[in-house]
Amino acid sequence: MNQELLQAISDLMDQKLEPISSRLGGIDRRLDKVDQRLDILEYKQDRTAKKLNSLQIDVEILKQDVKNDIHTLQDGMDTIIELLKIHKIVPV
Repeated sequence: MNQELLQAISDLMDQKLEPISSRLGGIDRRLDKVDQRLDILEYKQDRTAKKLNSLQIDVEILKQDVKNDIHTLQDGMDTIIELLKIHKIVPV
């Protein structure tokens, strides 16, 4: 009789725990989906950070190129002004 009582209690516990187990299984599946989505977001964020870093490097290179071009243009303008002054085309 003791064994029958223990089996009955075990069966009752299984019945009571089944809804909880089902809900936990659903939660686990949803967490798996969240993990997958988080992995995708982390990948996209990493890719975006790399693109931003590359863009920042490109902007710095462009700024240096523009500075050099402006310096070259200024030297050319100075030369033209001196030539114009030598030929008395512009006032000294």
